[in-house]
Amino acid sequence: MVKGVATSIITVAVLMGSLVACGGADKYENGTGQQIASNDLDSETPAADVETETSESTTCANLFKDREVIPAREYLLNLKQRGLEAYENSTYWYTDPNTGNTAINGPRAYWLWQVFYNDVSTSVPEPFESVNVEDTDILWEDYVAFSQAVCDAEIGVSTRRQTQILFDKLFEYRTDWPGHASKWEPFPYIETGAEVIEAPSPNGLEHYTKYITGAGVIIVAGKDVPDEALLTARESVIYLTSARPEFRDILKANETRISLFTGVAGVLPEYPDEDEPGGFAMGMNDVSMTANADWLCWPDHWDAGGDPVIHEMVHTINHLVFEEINEVYFYERIYDLALKSIENGIFFTGFEQNLPEGQEQDMTHYVGEYWAMSVEGYIMDRPGFKYSHDTREWIAENDPELFELITRYYPTEEWEFCKGVDKFYLGEERGYEFYE
Repeated sequence: MVKGVATSIITVAVLMGSLVACGGADKYENGTGQQIASNDLDSETPAADVETETSESTTCANLFKDREVIPAREYLLNLKQRGLEAYENSTYWYTDPNTGNTAINGPRAYWLWQVFYNDVSTSVPEPFESVNVEDTDILWEDYVAFSQAVCDAEIGVSTRRQTQILFDKLFEYRTDWPGHASKWEPFPYIETGAEVIEAPSPNGLEHYTKYITGAGVIIVAGKDVPDEALLTARESVIYLTSARPEFRDILKANETRISLFTGVAGVLPEYPDEDEPGGFAMGMNDVSMTANADWLCWPDHWDAGGDPVIHEMVHTINHLVFEEINEVYFYERIYDLALKSIENGIFFTGFEQNLPEGQEQDMTHYVGEYWAMSVEGYIMDRPGFKYSHDTREWIAENDPELFELITRYYPTEEWEFCKGVDKFYLGEERGYEFYE
């Protein structure tokens, strides 16, 4: 992410890691449980009964009757194959015809849940201690943790997100990423109101000394980040979710966390090698999203340009909410709208991003950023803060189909972003006084 714009798009030639480097139907279909986050997954050991009671006497064996018992290696190979097929389902992807790079999109979390639920509810492996599957040693206790998480999600005492995290751990799939959620204990959610409190930091996350919550989202920061940054981030998240308050429950259940930093994201303990200056979104198996507190705007900390909390939270809502509820209405439309806007010269594509060495911007970056950058401009509603899509009036006039999609999910009530900054506006040609 660079100032004024942000990066939260997975752009790949092949499917890469879980970092969303800035990434429907009835949400309670088949295999419904969700909402209450839980990490209390008891370990088990092989026995004559494949699983033993771990959750209020409701075991997988009691929940799902007459499951087929399958040889362990065959079962695990099939589970891995179906899971990877869901991860790599390209139904809603966009591929640049010139570079072959891909902008990934779609309800992967929903597809994965369908795989996990169908698998655990219909079959079970023969008991084993350790099975080697494609050079990975699968341990019985890791399998049981995964399968029990599926059952717990089904009865509503854990989350679908937890099943995805444990699937990754089971097969060591992309868990080399240091920000993978399997590597870190989550923060507890404490209702703070508009007050910054001392962070209840889990082991290894002592860097975070400041903590606040709002709209189902945890916001944390180290001692060098001003309290005003946390308060500003909280205000933005509350407004952002105000039109669809049901999203807040899903964000809370999925342990959504914003990690504020100054400088680059690499100062944070979960991301030691990251040189990202703006921030990146939280995917379903990531431990948090990040945002640069120096780029936020509040009274006497004036800043014109992109807001990384708003931008990355838009991406995060895509990954943690839209993916889970199978929001196909969004996925069927967004990339077509992006291409249309870009091809008609409506969406500004002159921005730069912080990309991996050797990677150059192409159409996948523009398509992938179109939604978050446009919603960011809509929410801020400040002329000149974006090169295009900077105000609601501009979006409604120039990109009306996008405006309709934005207002399906985001508030239409007026909100004064960065109260008082308008007094510095000198017009379209000159911009803002504090930049002269």
